[in-house]
Amino acid sequence: MTERPSSPGTVYLRGLNWIGDAVLSLGALQGLKKARPGIHVTVGAPPATAGVYRLSDAVDAVIVPPPLLSGVRFDAAVILPRSFRSAWESVFLSESRIGFASEGRSLLLTDPLDYRRWKERHLHQSTYYETLLQALDPGTRFEPPRFSFSGEDLAQAGQRLRTLVPEGDRVLAVNPGAFYGRAKTWPTHHFVTLLDQLLSEDAGLHALLFSGAADRPLAQEVLRRLPHPRLHSVAGRLSLPESAALLSFCDALVTNDSGMMHLGAAAGIPGVALFGPTDPVATGPVLPEKGQGIRILSVPTACAPCLLRECPIDHRCMERLLPDMVLPEILRLLKEKDSE
Repeated sequence: MTERPSSPGTVYLRGLNWIGDAVLSLGALQGLKKARPGIHVTVGAPPATAGVYRLSDAVDAVIVPPPLLSGVRFDAAVILPRSFRSAWESVFLSESRIGFASEGRSLLLTDPLDYRRWKERHLHQSTYYETLLQALDPGTRFEPPRFSFSGEDLAQAGQRLRTLVPEGDRVLAVNPGAFYGRAKTWPTHHFVTLLDQLLSEDAGLHALLFSGAADRPLAQEVLRRLPHPRLHSVAGRLSLPESAALLSFCDALVTNDSGMMHLGAAAGIPGVALFGPTDPVATGPVLPEKGQGIRILSVPTACAPCLLRECPIDHRCMERLLPDMVLPEILRLLKEKDSE
């Protein structure tokens, strides 16, 4: 094991490729910053998640792509992904390299951690990042991820929202997609039924569809099936930071298990997350220190969690999660939001 500097220095963190994972990793970075306030953290992130790291005050710099042969050196490197390539990149950046031993990369790490041991404990994904950064500083404790928006971010998001929703009306954010696969998505007809009921019952409620570019067809299908004057869409049209800032203005969120679920949690809004084939113990939303956060809704089925991208049978874990089960939760959240 390489001896690391005892005083705060510079750390290179190889960021993650998936939005939800990147958001969760912020919680461990926040804990590191609290344990070692003077440390300088540079994140090397792919374009898909660079915006997540730029929204965190626990990150001092973000670079895309990683600076392989630039001559820049760090006191330590922490490699969050488990890929061989991410460990190979770090060899050029620091003499002290921390990561989980997997993908045949142990010899590239000076501080290899036991991935199998962590995996067998069946813990939440947040503990994966906490364990890695505790190898850098044992005082690191995971905190609920949070975003730090600039005044300009918030002003632009507020202006964008006012072009769609009259001031004073409430907004339900809706994410009908999930990049990992269709098995994770609540059926479109359930989304349509739920939104039709909500918009019919509450004349002061607007629904706003979000998605990444890849999931935009699902949002378009919801719009096609439910052409309602108070159903709007920004799906696939905003950058990740723009989506996060706009989410912070919404009153509640209904979402699949997805990156948008974690974005909403970090943006500080309450909501419900619809789980089927994935494991909420491992990937569920992190509850905030204060407030309700995002609650998991699911129905028990013998085959879940299967962790499959596509359902080989009848998608029962999501089909049986009926709109009538989700509706009361959304109404409760909106009522409690009104009473704040």
